Amino acid sequence: MKLPRRSGILLHITSLPGGPYTGDLGPSAHGFADFLAEAGQGWWQTLPLNPIGAYESPYSSISAFACEPLMISPKTLVEDGLLNAGSLRGLPGGSKTWKASFGRSRRLRSKLLTQAYQTFLERGSRAMQRDFRAFRNRERDWLEDYCLFAALKARYRTSDWTTWPKDVARREPPVLRATREALADDIDYFAFEQFLFDRQWKALRRHCGGRRVGIIGDLPMFMAHQSADVWAHADAFLLYANGRPRFVAGAPPDAFSEDGQRWGNALYDWKHHERTGFAWWKSRLQRQLELFDLVRLDHFIGFTRYWRIPSRSKTAKGGRWIGAPGRGLFDELTRAHAELPLIAEDLGAVTKEVWELRDRYGLPGMKVLQFAFGSKPGNRVHRPHDYPRASMAFTGTHDSNTMLGWYRDLRRRARSHDANAKAELGRVQSYFGTSRELDVVDAAIRALFASPADTVILPLQDVLHLDERHRMNRPGTTHGNWTWRLKDRQLNRALARRLHALAEATDRL
Repeated sequence: MKLPRRSGILLHITSLPGGPYTGDLGPSAHGFADFLAEAGQGWWQTLPLNPIGAYESPYSSISAFACEPLMISPKTLVEDGLLNAGSLRGLPGGSKTWKASFGRSRRLRSKLLTQAYQTFLERGSRAMQRDFRAFRNRERDWLEDYCLFAALKARYRTSDWTTWPKDVARREPPVLRATREALADDIDYFAFEQFLFDRQWKALRRHCGGRRVGIIGDLPMFMAHQSADVWAHADAFLLYANGRPRFVAGAPPDAFSEDGQRWGNALYDWKHHERTGFAWWKSRLQRQLELFDLVRLDHFIGFTRYWRIPSRSKTAKGGRWIGAPGRGLFDELTRAHAELPLIAEDLGAVTKEVWELRDRYGLPGMKVLQFAFGSKPGNRVHRPHDYPRASMAFTGTHDSNTMLGWYRDLRRRARSHDANAKAELGRVQSYFGTSRELDVVDAAIRALFASPADTVILPLQDVLHLDERHRMNRPGTTHGNWTWRLKDRQLNRALARRLHALAEATDRL
């Protein structure tokens, strides 16, 4: 796949400044698209839009197909006549702090969405009612199972479906029919939430399209065990007869964690997916391509091999590598799509099989500048002057420190007589020709823009010169992540002009 020479910004929806307690799809999202256009940026990259899972992580969701209701904008619901303007009186309309509050947002939006649904039932326009029916019919293959799962999750106050009554957990047909009837009102409500998200997302897509800004999405490799997909397709995952996982996903020990990472996600029964022609995967990807212009495949190595951890193991150390049928899957995908608008997140414990799979299907890989200056031979491929054109280059990712935080940490370790850090710091300062903190950040951004890579993406924190307090996620930890928010008025015309000038100078407009 050939991409135009462009640049863009990584910013998740919940990190936007507008909206009470968390960012949403309302005016601030449209305003950010305007900022990108003014700044000469052609891409907006988000994290997964799926319902937020354990510890507020967008990478551990109860659905591979549904989207997060917290991102629905109350202001837009007022404009649509589904909420009274008085409902929003006294609520924070922006972000005075750089921390999202998911608990407050969830309580507030649940109340407002319930009000909007009641208004829709009582006096919703015929056009909106027609659109709602069309949405349910169009998305029924995943929507009905998701809404039933959400209703059961609310009834039993847990998403751990293995603790539900056995006949419900096993999806016995007569019981499911009776349950659907008993929970019909709740199912309709959860379908309405997804309809509202779809309506607001499409409006944002149109707004971005009018400004020549594409949106890059993110597809997590694995599913949470406590999800609608694992419950509805238990035979597609490696489970015991009682529904509990036989093995869980994770990553081996690495620079981020000496114990490795035990994510706990359910693992695929790849033999089942091969027998069914990868039908679930094709549906999943089709859904993502309807939402985004380009999709990043997180943990791409999982399509060639995955770290299989026995569910009884408390850390990832007890895992081992198991092969996966990536070629079979991508052969099926290429039969369904003339072109695959996908990006391979080819980082981590990468082997030549990963690169061969990536290149066989013409997928751009990822380069991360923070990885460029270590002493291992593999670090050199992340140096900007040597990037292949078919790649997507980042200063850092959502799992990395900010660029400023990374450089400060490197200097701290070098001062503590860490010989490796001292050598790495010397390479950084030689490469960028400076030792001053903000100058290093700016030089890193310029190096990416001037590199041969077709696509450059900057986390917004790096554009704003923010330090380690503003990073999005710390791998291997469960608390304090995903909460960073942009403050009101942090974006301005001077910043847009600076980015525009850099994009113009490096032929990325």
